Amino acid sequence: MNSKVSIIVLNWNNYNDSAECLESLNNIDFPNCEIILVDNASEDGSAERLKMNYPNISLIKNHDNYGYAKGNNVGIKQALKNGADYVLLLNNDTVVDQHFLTPLVMDAEADNGIGIVGPKIYFYNSNIVWYAGGKLNPLTGFTYHLGEGEEDKGQFNDRHEVDFVSGCAMLVKRAVFEKVGLLDEDYYHGHEDADFCLRAKKFGFKCIYEPKAVIFHKLAVASGGRRSPFYLYYRTRNHLIFKKKREIRAPFYVPIFIMLVLKRILGSLLLGQPKGAFATIVGICDYYSGNWAKGNGDAYRN
Repeated sequence: MNSKVSIIVLNWNNYNDSAECLESLNNIDFPNCEIILVDNASEDGSAERLKMNYPNISLIKNHDNYGYAKGNNVGIKQALKNGADYVLLLNNDTVVDQHFLTPLVMDAEADNGIGIVGPKIYFYNSNIVWYAGGKLNPLTGFTYHLGEGEEDKGQFNDRHEVDFVSGCAMLVKRAVFEKVGLLDEDYYHGHEDADFCLRAKKFGFKCIYEPKAVIFHKLAVASGGRRSPFYLYYRTRNHLIFKKKREIRAPFYVPIFIMLVLKRILGSLLLGQPKGAFATIVGICDYYSGNWAKGNGDAYRN
């Protein structure tokens, strides 16, 4: 297999997870790939330590914390400049199976219409599924993962077309970037993967879930977890951005969104985390005021 794959790993103040991810990548059996570590202005010396301990990687140091979308776009541009046939976006809080990359590339090469391929993703150190395909609910307008939280007993072993591939591990054919463009930086953190896949599908590209490829995910490490104010801010605001940009016309979107917002606000208050409730409200306000991209997100980092 002669195709070149550039693997992009984004780091921000997180040596331990990034090192474990890079260690697993050192063991993969794919013959022609490069690893590009994009550092989002880390202040803990992790970028330098990672380069010292993994000298085979290429290191790009950004001058600011650009978030997921813009940070990865920096790496994507470099990968395309380096002649990559495929770009794999990979979260730094993942560990990969040594055989995971070959079936992803084989899928993409088997069909010119396939533009994006994603693996089966388990929760870290388990056989509990986090992602077995991404879907957009036409009634609610919300995205969800097939199989999330289920023990894998072989029920997710069928390769199939999906609405979106998780940005946690997304193999993208070069032609997709050339026709569709890069990740939308208005999101900064969250929903840019589903947005990108839906844009690609409009250009006629197919998105595929490949169960023969397997990785493990430590879930929301960079955002501090699903109850963190940082996560609540971006998830709430970006739900609205996604609906607008992708022209979602789901009949039950509004009542579901209201219920979700109330759940986030009340849940944060009941847990004694008023900052989470405030972050949810500010996310809504920032959407309507046009304060997109990074917005007020940095105010809610832990």
